[in-house]
Amino acid sequence: MTEEYSDEFINEMREALEEKRAELANKNRLARQDMHDGGDKKGDSIDESVDEQGTSTEMKLKDRERNYLNQVNDALDRIADGDYGYCMTCGEPIGEKRLRARPVATECIEDRERREQQERRHHAKTPGMFSPLNQGPK
Repeated sequence: MTEEYSDEFINEMREALEEKRAELANKNRLARQDMHDGGDKKGDSIDESVDEQGTSTEMKLKDRERNYLNQVNDALDRIADGDYGYCMTCGEPIGEKRLRARPVATECIEDRERREQQERRHHAKTPGMFSPLNQGPK
């Protein structure tokens, strides 16, 4: 595997990631089953609106879970390739403490914080359309 991490640690991370993958896959299967089973309900327009809003929220959560599942799969691929635990920005080891907290981490904490700080600065310079700086003349 890697020289910086013991085989025991890598195996622990692999097991944690595989458990998370199985959990996410099971949640996805149950959600699809619920959507399939609930498709025959009839109600008034208010019921339909509430159902649509719930479905929209559920779909957003499923997108997040799908993205996280992709991150889990990528981390398992990095373990298989022997690249797990190395920062994709600087190439240095990420650190066991960070990996235990976030097994899908791809950056060391220093590079992650630096990138988030750059993103905050960028967003401060280019405000969004609902920002007070972008409200137009009053």
